[in-house]
Amino acid sequence: MKYILKIALPLPVKRQFDYILPEDLYEENLVGRRVLVPLGKRTVTGIIVDVTDESESSKLKEIFELLDEEPVFKPNFLELTKWIADYYITSWGITLNAALPQGMSPKSLLKVEIDKPLTEVDIQLLEKKAPRRAELYREFLNHFDPISVSSLENIMNSKSIMPQINALEKMGAIQCKRVLQGSAKPKTQKAVRISDEIFNDKAKLKDILDELDAKAPKQSLMLSHLFLLRMNSTIPALAADALKQVNCSPQTITALEKKGYVETFYVEIDRSKELLQGENLSTRNEAELELTAEQESALDKIIESIKQHSSKPFLLHGVTGSGKTLIYIHIIEEALNRGKTALILVPEISLTPQLIDRFERVFPDQIAVLHSKMSEGQKYDSWRAILNGKVKIVLGARSALFAPLTNLGIIIVDEEHEHTYKQDSPAPRYNARDAAVVRAKIEQCSIVLGSATPSLESMYNANSGKYSLLNITQRADGASMPKIKIIDTLNAKKTGQMDGPFSKELIQEIIHRMQRKEGVILMQNRRGFSVLLECPDCGNVPMCKDCDVAMTYHKSSNQLRCHYCGWTIRAYKECPECGYPKLNELGTGTQKIEKILEEVLIREGYEPKILRMDLDTTRRKGSHRKILHSFASGETDILVGTQMVAKGLDIARVTLVGVINADLQLFMPDFRASERTYQLLTQVSGRAGRTGSKPGRVIIQTSHPESSAITSVLHTSYDMFYNLEVSHRRSAKYPPFTRFVLIEFTGINEELVDKHSILFSRYLPVNHNVIDVLGPVQPNIPKLRKYFRRQIVIKSSKKNDPSGKILRHILNNVMDAYNKDHFSDKVRVTIDIDSFSGS
Repeated sequence: MKYILKIALPLPVKRQFDYILPEDLYEENLVGRRVLVPLGKRTVTGIIVDVTDESESSKLKEIFELLDEEPVFKPNFLELTKWIADYYITSWGITLNAALPQGMSPKSLLKVEIDKPLTEVDIQLLEKKAPRRAELYREFLNHFDPISVSSLENIMNSKSIMPQINALEKMGAIQCKRVLQGSAKPKTQKAVRISDEIFNDKAKLKDILDELDAKAPKQSLMLSHLFLLRMNSTIPALAADALKQVNCSPQTITALEKKGYVETFYVEIDRSKELLQGENLSTRNEAELELTAEQESALDKIIESIKQHSSKPFLLHGVTGSGKTLIYIHIIEEALNRGKTALILVPEISLTPQLIDRFERVFPDQIAVLHSKMSEGQKYDSWRAILNGKVKIVLGARSALFAPLTNLGIIIVDEEHEHTYKQDSPAPRYNARDAAVVRAKIEQCSIVLGSATPSLESMYNANSGKYSLLNITQRADGASMPKIKIIDTLNAKKTGQMDGPFSKELIQEIIHRMQRKEGVILMQNRRGFSVLLECPDCGNVPMCKDCDVAMTYHKSSNQLRCHYCGWTIRAYKECPECGYPKLNELGTGTQKIEKILEEVLIREGYEPKILRMDLDTTRRKGSHRKILHSFASGETDILVGTQMVAKGLDIARVTLVGVINADLQLFMPDFRASERTYQLLTQVSGRAGRTGSKPGRVIIQTSHPESSAITSVLHTSYDMFYNLEVSHRRSAKYPPFTRFVLIEFTGINEELVDKHSILFSRYLPVNHNVIDVLGPVQPNIPKLRKYFRRQIVIKSSKKNDPSGKILRHILNNVMDAYNKDHFSDKVRVTIDIDSFSGS
């Protein structure tokens, strides 16, 4: 019987590819396994999604290699990734590839080496008969190790050397081997332990130690050390650690091994455990805390859902500091007690250090972490530990949605409102929160979406009965909500109550907290020193060479940097256009806030310890943890940062939060600008006063105190904001009443991009009862990373198309027709369903 494998490849096409499976490789559990297959001149990794005995093609190639002994993707997981591919209009192969950690999608290279050396006479005869073949063979003689075909093509300056390679291989002069590249492997380290014979014979051990004490004291010390380690732990001692602890050289272990007193071997090292190292940011075991009546009520309903295997989502709307994490802990305990596993999603890496420590204290050695800042080896080790069932809890950012957990009992999406759950690029452009809801339905497990400021979409789903709403209105630990004051900076400037970017009242509050050794958080949601530099003479503003945006000035490094593409240059000393000797610094970023604040407080007679937390200060591994530990321990007085400081921080000593400029997001060209402003201000306000003994204060500086987002924060009223915003969204046909779709066209040639966006738009239906089409239009940033951009916006009615099936049918048909008639590799078309990229 002929077995045909249907394989999903990481290519931007809808179909799967057919390959022949040799009969001797057939097994029952092939679906979900990785496989190496030929694709043109390349070799790529695909996923087997079906096995059949039929194919539309009569010319099929055989697979190269099965990479797994067991499926890496179970049926439920294949169903989830297929849904993501269909809903977000991308390929199944690309989605499956995104679900694998780096290093799990190897590619192979064809490498060549000499097999049978030819004599000089043979080579000279070959030169007469086939000079190119002889030239290639002489090139092999210059290499001791196998060389890749691509390297040979570069050396020979030719793209057609395979015929010569094939001929030389037939002669037996060379041999070709396929070598996997980009394949992650477990890390091993040398370990050492005292031999069983000596460990079990204490009298013999004493005699050996007495002898070594006289002749080789270092060996005696090492042997004693290894004996004690084995007495107290079953975990093997790493040789490097033992040598460091005893302070001796590797020869000591070698000598003991030769005498048969110890044995060495290699053990696998879990690199992901490095994430748990460092100062612990958790001060207590939260599972031991008493629940409030509201917490108890919410918990009971969720546990009942777990018992009934219900997948109806819960929206846990709890005010900041209400103890949502405590509820999560008890939910996870319930799931684990039932033999289930748990998945916890957080929106940003900056939230993970403290959350890891809080959960690790309750569930030691049961947690795996997954996020984008982990090394390839760390991700690989975490993923394997999850796949093999060694851990029961996974905590991570967006991509942790794809953790290969089995027997899921609970999914928790913390801070569910955050836009960072939405992947903008590359494909698949999925929303991890929404996909988590689908995964819960497929896995038939419970799911909790938690937030103090739920997204309008989630609250609308709760109010319409699609989700179950759980409210927690009071803070835990006897804490009260912080007192909030709004300072109108326009009036404050007129009355002389501002000191640079700070109101005098905010400065005095900061000083009071420093005197009481309490913590202060200041947020300015813009990094860098100044927003931009401007010539006061000609008005020139240094712009990015690849993007239509102004460069941000970073004073500490004296650089101008584009925060979109990363292009960096040394800051100009004079205007590059007119030569004026000094450029003005406009706007204020976190660097400038830090510097000005230090100057102001020194002038007042204080020497503050200030740390900054933004993308610039948290690039290094472990930097988040170091900054937070310094601040939580009281070594740092004031933490200045971007929105990183607004979420997830539960630090008891924080009693004051200051927002330097609340208007930075308020007037962005984005229909979600008001919602994001309300959420960010509420979240950062919630960092203050999280214990009953230390009440909190919040000062928000704004030049638009009348805006609905600001007034709703002042009155700590989510309902006020929701009712105003949802009314506006309904009249403007925005989510949650529609699906917001962004179709983007990008390319190097602006005229071509413009042309193709218009051609595409002609295929879209007009006067349709499901979709409204806007554009094509030029976006706010017309050029990004050298590529010109045009956009079409589609608003799709959820009332007339609840599942989005009609919308997807339209878009798939339009893409097919456009590609058939006008496809160009010079213009890239991307479709972003439920886009968070604005309008």
